[in-house]
Amino acid sequence: MRIEVETLTEAPLPFAHTYAEGELDLGDEQVRLLGGTRVEGLASRKDERIDVSARLTGQMEADCDRCLAPVALPAEVEFEVSFLPRAVEQETPAEREIRADEPDFSFYEDGTVDVDELVREQLLLALPSRFRCGEDCKGLCPHCGVDLNKETCACEHTEIDPRWSALAALKEKTDK
Repeated sequence: MRIEVETLTEAPLPFAHTYAEGELDLGDEQVRLLGGTRVEGLASRKDERIDVSARLTGQMEADCDRCLAPVALPAEVEFEVSFLPRAVEQETPAEREIRADEPDFSFYEDGTVDVDELVREQLLLALPSRFRCGEDCKGLCPHCGVDLNKETCACEHTEIDPRWSALAALKEKTDK
């Protein structure tokens, strides 16, 4: 979805879009956007500056970091972003001092604001650092790959961390 800059005025213009499943690629193989995710907001323009405030609601799905089971992730994000034309960014010299308010700006080009890219960015920022199906997830067996939440494997789990192998050898000597 794109917002045409020429159609905007100082009076906020409402916009809304509902994403179908697979319509928006998040660029992360582990995370998927489920259908029905909706963005609603207001966009306004003052000179070349575009202000967008929006609310994003929906569902994402990710693979558990331990057992690879699907994990539902609610997506509820409110954001406000200001845009300047990309030409303003390119015309400035590299050595000039960055003002304190500049990191709060994004840039638009070709007279449009790409709402899809903004939504993708906000969804990725809202993700937790780890995905778990539950705090008690046992994960997969490192030897046979069995999901330890569903079944018990017959693998020998007495492998010693190589950093402690010298102490294990010393213990065997003293036990004799």
